[in-house]
Amino acid sequence: MEKELSVEAFLSNKVAVGVLRALIKRDMPLSVSRIAKDIRSNYCTVRRHARFLEKAGLVILVDYGKRKLCKTNTADGRVMAFKTFIESWNNLEKRE
Repeated sequence: MEKELSVEAFLSNKVAVGVLRALIKRDMPLSVSRIAKDIRSNYCTVRRHARFLEKAGLVILVDYGKRKLCKTNTADGRVMAFKTFIESWNNLEKRE
């Protein structure tokens, strides 16, 4: 079941934004520990936010042996919109 998520709730959540940004940047499934290292957070916090994003339909958790990996749900238009936003933001920073 997909949980309703407002743009304000998502953007005000620094860890959730970091998780989704790390997944988009690497463009591959990542372990929670890898994401935690990338965004400089701890494992439990990232795991909690990854589950939050999964319930919102932005992230998919997939089994990889005994581990769970996170990947973006590219079928969700919000993920693609966020990816475009990040790319545009990065392009603007490069111009300055």
